[in-house]
Amino acid sequence: MSMRLRTRWLPIIFFALAGCGEETELPQAPTLFIDRAALTFNREFNHGTYVGQTAYNSLAIQNRGLDPLDITAITLSAPSVFTLQLPEGFTPGTPLRLETYDRAYLTVAFMPTDDVEYNGTITIESNAANAAQQVITLNGLGVAP
Repeated sequence: MSMRLRTRWLPIIFFALAGCGEETELPQAPTLFIDRAALTFNREFNHGTYVGQTAYNSLAIQNRGLDPLDITAITLSAPSVFTLQLPEGFTPGTPLRLETYDRAYLTVAFMPTDDVEYNGTITIESNAANAAQQVITLNGLGVAP
C-alpha cells in the first residue's frame, strides 16, 4: 500500500488557509465597542430575580481604533435597585484611557424591592468616532419568593 499526495486538493487547502486569521484594518480614530446593547437580569424563560436577592451582570468596553479611546463619563439613570460598579481606574472627572484592544468592565447589580419590572439606562460618553454617546438599557424583573 503506497501513500500518495493528492495534489489537486492543495490549491483548495491553500486558498482556505489564506483566509484564516486575517484581521480587518482598524480605523485610525478611537472606536467604542461594547459586547451588548442591553443588560437583563435573570430574564431567561420569562423568569426574574427574587425580591431582596441580588443578580449581577457585566459589560465589556473595548477600543477598536488605533488612537486612544477616552471615556469621559459613565452615568446611571435608573431606580436605586440598580447599582453600578465603575471600571477599575475610572474616576469621575478624569478620563479612562483605553489603548487599541484594551478593555474595561462595568458591573451592574440588581436587587429588586418589589415584584415589578424595572428599567434604566447607562450612558457612556467618550471621544469615539462611532459613538460619542452610547446608551445601554437595563431591564430586571422582581418576583415574589
